[in-house]
Amino acid sequence: MLVRADWVVPVAAPPVRDGAVALRGNLICAVGPFDRLAEEYPAEPVTHHPGCVLMPGLVNAHTHLALTALHEVVPSAPFPEWLALVVRAMRALGPDDLAASTVLGAHRAMASGTTVVGEIAYGPESPAIAADTGLGGAFFWEVLGLAPEELPDRLAELEYPADPARIQGRRQRYGLSPHAPYTSGPDLLREVRRRTRAEGTGLALHVAESPAETELLRAGTGPLAEVAARSAHGFAAPGTTPVRYLSDLGVLDGALAVHCAELLPVDIPVLASRAAAVVLCPRSNAYLHVGPAPVKRLAASGVTLALGTDSLASNADLDLFAEARALTRVAPSLSAERLIRMMTAEGARALGLESSFGTLEPGRQADLAVYRVDGGEDPYAALLERAGRSTVEAVMAAGLWRVLGGQATFPSRFAETAARHAALRATLAIQ
Repeated sequence: MLVRADWVVPVAAPPVRDGAVALRGNLICAVGPFDRLAEEYPAEPVTHHPGCVLMPGLVNAHTHLALTALHEVVPSAPFPEWLALVVRAMRALGPDDLAASTVLGAHRAMASGTTVVGEIAYGPESPAIAADTGLGGAFFWEVLGLAPEELPDRLAELEYPADPARIQGRRQRYGLSPHAPYTSGPDLLREVRRRTRAEGTGLALHVAESPAETELLRAGTGPLAEVAARSAHGFAAPGTTPVRYLSDLGVLDGALAVHCAELLPVDIPVLASRAAAVVLCPRSNAYLHVGPAPVKRLAASGVTLALGTDSLASNADLDLFAEARALTRVAPSLSAERLIRMMTAEGARALGLESSFGTLEPGRQADLAVYRVDGGEDPYAALLERAGRSTVEAVMAAGLWRVLGGQATFPSRFAETAARHAALRATLAIQ
C-alpha cells in the first residue's frame, strides 16, 4: 500500500512535498516523493489524502488511561488537595470500571493521532486493551506504599509478568513505577530500580511535581508529610531536592522522570546526565496549580524531552497537539520542529521504543497520523498551529486503519456507557 499526502513529515528527514509512505503489513518499506514510490511499487494500491499532512503516530509519553472515567469528576485544585480527592475517587472504581475506562482512554488517544503511550498500569488489562486498540507503548505497573519485601507478592497480585523482558516485543515494553518519593520509601525505590535493571525493563517516576513535594523533602513538613508517613516506609527528609534525593539513591539512573515542574537550576544537569528522559505535562501542571517546568533550561541541557497529557483526572483531553500548544505558551522559544520531535522521535526514545516508533523510516512500525492541515511552506508550523483531534483525517497503527475520514473504525460505545457509570460512582465518593 502507498499512503499519499500533500506533505509527508518523516521527522528523521526533511519534509517531502507530495510525498508517500510505502507499507507492507505492519512495517514501513519506503518514504519519499509519491512519483518515485509509484514507480518503485507500481502494483500497490494508493490511499490518497489531499489537503493533508502525514506524520508518524504521536507518542503520549505519560498517561493514566485507566483514569479516563474521572474526567471532570475531580476538580482543579492545588496538588495535595487534588491527590486526596483522586484517591477517594479511585477507591470507588472496581476492576471492570478501570478496564472500561482504559478502553475509552485508548480510543480517545487514538482519535487524536496518538499510537504510542507511556502508560501507568494497574494490572495486565492496560497492555492487553492497548494492544487490542492498536496502541503500542511502555507500560509501567504502579507500586507504592510497600516495604521492599512485599514487592514480589504485590507484583504477583497485579499479574506483572514473571519474565517481562522475554515477552515484550517491538510494540510493547514493560516496567515498574514506584510512583513518587512521598509514596515509596528509599528501600522500595532502590529495590524497584534493582529489579528493573536486572530484568532489562523500564522505570518511571513522578519527580518534583509540586511545591508540597519539595517542602517534604527539604524539611519533612507540609501537606504531603502525612502521606509520606503512611506510605513511604523508612522515609526521612533528606534536606535536599527530589532530583538530588533520587539521584543519591541511585534510582534516577535511566529512569523516566515525569513532570519535573519544581526544579532548581542545579537539578537540571543531574537530570541531563542521569535520567533517560523528562516528560512534560503542562496542562496537568496548570490543573493542579503547579508552576511551569523550566522548559527552556531543560531543552538547552541536552536531556531527551517528551510530552504527556497525564490522565483525564487532571486534563481536558488526550490531544497531544493541544499539549504542545500549551507548552509554547510556557516556552515560546521552542521551535515547531522541536515540539513535534518531542511528540514523536524523542517520545519514542524516552520510552525505549525508538527502533519501532517516532519516525517514518524503513523497518519502523506502520503507525501514521494524517491531519487535514494545509502544510503551506512549513508543515511543522502548520501542524503545530492547527493539528489535533478536530483535524484528524486518518490514523493507522500496526498497519491497520483505526481512524478514517475522522471517524473511528472500531467504536467504543460500550466503554463510553460503562465509564459514565464509573464516573457517577466516583463523583458520589468524593462528595
